[in-house]
Amino acid sequence: MTKVTTKEDVLQRIEEEGIDYIRIEFLDYTGVTRARTIRKEFIAGAMESGVNFSTAIMDFTMFDTYVPNPLYGTDGGDFFAMPDPETFVVLPHRRNTARMFCDLVDENGNPWSGCPRSVLKKLLKEAEEVLGGKLFMVYEQEAYLLKEENGKLVPADRSACFSTDGLDEQEEFVQTFIETMKQMGVETEQMSSEYGPGQVEINLKYDHCLKATDDQVTFRQLFKHVARDMGMVGTLAPKPFNDYAGSGLHIHISLFDEKKNLFKDLSDTRGLDLSDTAYHFIGGILHHGKSLSAIGAPTMNSYKRMIPGSWAPAHVCYGAGNRSVLVRVLEPRRERRFEYRGADGTCNPYLLSAALIAAGLHGVRQRMDPGAPLEQDAGTLSDQELEALGIDWVPRHLKEALDHLAKDTILAESIGRDIWQEFIKVKNEEWNQHHNRVDEWERQLYASIF
Repeated sequence: MTKVTTKEDVLQRIEEEGIDYIRIEFLDYTGVTRARTIRKEFIAGAMESGVNFSTAIMDFTMFDTYVPNPLYGTDGGDFFAMPDPETFVVLPHRRNTARMFCDLVDENGNPWSGCPRSVLKKLLKEAEEVLGGKLFMVYEQEAYLLKEENGKLVPADRSACFSTDGLDEQEEFVQTFIETMKQMGVETEQMSSEYGPGQVEINLKYDHCLKATDDQVTFRQLFKHVARDMGMVGTLAPKPFNDYAGSGLHIHISLFDEKKNLFKDLSDTRGLDLSDTAYHFIGGILHHGKSLSAIGAPTMNSYKRMIPGSWAPAHVCYGAGNRSVLVRVLEPRRERRFEYRGADGTCNPYLLSAALIAAGLHGVRQRMDPGAPLEQDAGTLSDQELEALGIDWVPRHLKEALDHLAKDTILAESIGRDIWQEFIKVKNEEWNQHHNRVDEWERQLYASIF
C-alpha cells in the first residue's frame, strides 16, 4: 500500500480508488467519534481550511447530554477539523468511502487548546527531545462478541480461555477483522479466545506512539463495525457481565534510539535489566497512578473490573511478570518494555497516551524511584501489609479518580488546563447521571425487601 503523506497524495488516491465519500473524524473527551462525511469534490477545500464544528461538542457526555456551566457554550464559536493526510485509508467494509483523522485548529489555524491529538503530538515531541529516543507503544484490547437472545445480550459463543473453539466459531469474524485492519494499514500480530465466553484479545503490532494510538482508534471503531455487519454486538465495555471476566486495555511502552533500547540495562542491580530512565518513567506513572485512572478508566463501569483477584490491577505498584499490578515489566526473555494495565476500551486513546507520557516524563525529570518490584499477588496482601510496602489502592470508583485528577496540577499543565477542566466536568456529569439512576434490578430488589 502506497504511503499517503500529502494533500496531493490523498487526491490521487481518491481518484485511483474510486472514492466518493471521505469521513473526517476526531474523538471528543468521552472517546466518542465525531465526524462529518465530505463529498470528494469538496475534500481539497477541507484539507486547506478545515471543517467547522461547534466547540460545544466537547462538552457533551457519553449520554449525548450537555454539561452544566460548560467552557464551550453557545458563544464558544467553532474549531476546525484539519484532516491529517497520513491517516488517509480506504474503508474496505464501506462503499466508496475513505477516512481521515483530524487535528483541531482555531480560527487562526493554530492548534486548538482543546484538541487531545494535538496535545499528544506536542508532548511526544517534548518527551523524545528529553529522552533522546523514540517512544513506541502498542495497545492490547480485550473485548466481547455478543448476540441477542430473547431480548438480552449474551456471549456469542461459549468457548474456554485460549481454546481453539472460539477461534473456530468466530472464524469469519476473526479473519474479516484482521484482513480489514491490514487493508487499513494496521498489523495484527495475534488473536485469541480470552477468559470470558465470547471474549477475545487482539494484539496489534507496536509502532511509533502517534501511529499506535491512531491504530487503537481504528481498532475500537472497526471491532464494532465488523461485528454489527455480522449480526453481532462487539463491545469494549470493561465489565459487561457480573460473572464473567472484565475487558482490559494494556498499553506497552518502549523507548529506542535507532535500534538501541533505552529502557534496557543489563547491569541493573534489581534484576529486571531496566535502565534508570525506565525506572524513573515507571516511577512517574505510579506517582500519578490514581489520576491516570480517571483518564484510562473513565466510566462507572470501569471500576467494577478492577477488584483484587480478578486479573485486573487494584493497587498502585509495579512488578515483573506480575498481572496484579498497575505497571507490569515483561519477562527478560522479551525485549525490555513495560505495560500499563489500568485502562479499558472506554478511554480516549489520545488523552491516555498523552497522560502516560506526561506522567513518565515527570518521573524522569524528577528521577522518581518506583521502589522495589512487587513479587506477590497484590490482591492477597492485607491492608497492614500494603501499608508497610507503601502500596495504595487504585481509586475504587470514578468519582474518587476524578477527585485525584482534579488535584493533579502536573497533568493539568501537561495536557492543558482547558482539556483537564472540561474532561473532569464531563465525567463528573456522567457520574451524577449514572449514580442517580434507578434501574429495574434496584427497583425489584428494594420493592421485594422493603
